[in-house]
Amino acid sequence: MLKPHLLLINPNTSAEITETIRQLALAEIGEQATLTAVTAPFGAPYIASRTAVTIAAHAVLDAYAQATAEGRSYDAVIVACFGDPGIDALKEITSVPVLGFADGGLIAAAAEPGPFAIATIGEAWRDMLTELALRRGVVDRLAGVILIDTSERAPEIAGPKITEAARALGVSRVIVGGTGLIPVLDGIADNMGVVVIDPHRVTLHDAIRAVAAVSAKEHKPAAASPFAGLSPALAGLLNNPRTA
Repeated sequence: MLKPHLLLINPNTSAEITETIRQLALAEIGEQATLTAVTAPFGAPYIASRTAVTIAAHAVLDAYAQATAEGRSYDAVIVACFGDPGIDALKEITSVPVLGFADGGLIAAAAEPGPFAIATIGEAWRDMLTELALRRGVVDRLAGVILIDTSERAPEIAGPKITEAARALGVSRVIVGGTGLIPVLDGIADNMGVVVIDPHRVTLHDAIRAVAAVSAKEHKPAAASPFAGLSPALAGLLNNPRTA
């Protein structure tokens, strides 16, 4: 059986973050899948506001359209940002599994009994991740969002602070997410006294399982709409829906 081909879309415009994600994926599932990682063609280098998330959602669709131009196809798509901008819209226009780092973490955390917390960087993400948990039906399990100061992301500082906050919230496990944290996440986990859920690794493995679980079924693409002013690739995709 051929390896599944996964498309990882970085909604940030930072090529450095894309490479960080690609290297993580190679180390984690590189023997199980073929990987293509692409960077958002426009938007913010690091998403930290609602405006940036809204623009990033558009950029994710554009990146997908460009990546699938000329008949190229993938077996699953990962929105590689802890916040999943554009994920629901992307699900609407493709028939393959679409996963996201935040979704993956929430599903993994909610699979175990009791409450959990989220730890990440950026004040704007407190409300946005809470809203995502609400849309996914697990907000009643979310005890709180722990914010990591950008100047205190060193593992020996962040780990104990997250642990202290988690214990104050009464939780025994924490989703620690954010592509900017990937390089130090293992170190943070080593310095924590509660269970750490790494949403990035969880989602990569979920994507492999999702491809294996896909059954042959007819897919009805979204109806064509008279979109205008988009990139040629995205306009072509949305104005001429296909099942690939």
